[in-house]
Parts: sequence; C-alpha cells; structure tokens
Amino acid sequence: MKRIVYRLGMVAGIVIMVAMFMAYYVTEQGVFETEPVGVMELREQNKTRSQKWLDGQVAWLRLDGTHIDYPVMQAKDNYWYLNHDYYGNNATSGAIFLDYRNASNFTDTVSVIYGHHMNGNLMFSDVAKYGNAEYFAEHTHGELIMPKQRIDLRVEEYREISSEDELYRDLTWNADEPVLILSTCSRGNHKARDVLVLSYE
Repeated sequence: MKRIVYRLGMVAGIVIMVAMFMAYYVTEQGVFETEPVGVMELREQNKTRSQKWLDGQVAWLRLDGTHIDYPVMQAKDNYWYLNHDYYGNNATSGAIFLDYRNASNFTDTVSVIYGHHMNGNLMFSDVAKYGNAEYFAEHTHGELIMPKQRIDLRVEEYREISSEDELYRDLTWNADEPVLILSTCSRGNHKARDVLVLSYE
C-alpha cells in the first residue's frame, strides 16, 4: 500500500512540475503558435491590393525586413483583441490592435498599437529585437496603410518601460512630433513593456 501511495505521489509531483514548466514557458518565453487564422492569405491579398478590409480593421502595419506585417484592428476596449483573432474567433494569439481611445485615422499626437510577444517571430516578437543596435540600424523603415492613405514610418527609438507608464493611462509621450508606438510584453518581466517609437515621414 505504501509503495502505491509513493508511486502516486511521484506521478503527481511530475505532473505538477510539467505544469509549472509549461506555465513558465508560456508566460516567460511567449506562446508558440502558427500565424493567426487567415493572416497569410490576407498578406497575399494585401500585396496585390486586392484585400477586402475586415470588420474592425483600421490599417495595415508593415516594418521592412521584419516579421511585423499585419492588419491593425480596433475595438471598443483594449481587451477584445487580446484573445480574439481577426475574424472574432477565440485565439490565444489575439490580433494586432490600435488603442480604443485613438482616432482610427492616426491623427492623434500619440497612437498606440498593441500585439502579443510570441515565439516563432510572430506578432510583435520582433519589437524586442530592436534592443540590438545592429538590428535596429538595419530595420528603420515601414509603412502604415489605411483605406484612403499610406504613411511612411521611420523607427526612432526602442525602449523598455513600466506597464504602469503614463503612456497607457493617458496616451502621452514626450515627443515634439506625432508618434506611433508599438507595445508588447517584455519577456521575463511581467511589469515591463517593450515599445518601439516611430515617426511619420
């Protein structure tokens, strides 16, 4: 009887350890998944200018030479697209989205776009790569495409900030010109965010 109890305890211990490792992997290393449903097809349509705009889509964001090449959505809050894809389905990868308080035509002094930091170079994982000076120097331009307008982007700054920064409370940033900020979770620090500051050219 004691042997059975011992073995059951060993199995339970292993299960708990595996669960703890998986929790660490998901929260500290990012969720590993394939691209959100339909994104590859949307990219092909976008390249040929044949894409039909999705319900809730306000733009298309692309940073040259990176994996950041996604539709930008906007909802009535900043929670919906954390766990819903571009078609409104439940998805751990969520979607890239504009802060609900921002004007959908990006005319605010500070506009913030959010995305998950995921493994496999997905979503906004490339934002953290800008912490490397060489990578930064080689990936400085992009574009923001809207239904009736296209804006050239230039990467100005990479920074790690607190999740309680005034940026998230008041959409404020110390800048002389209007800026677009890409924000994602910082790996290894739940209270930090990796942000990329871009100017409009």
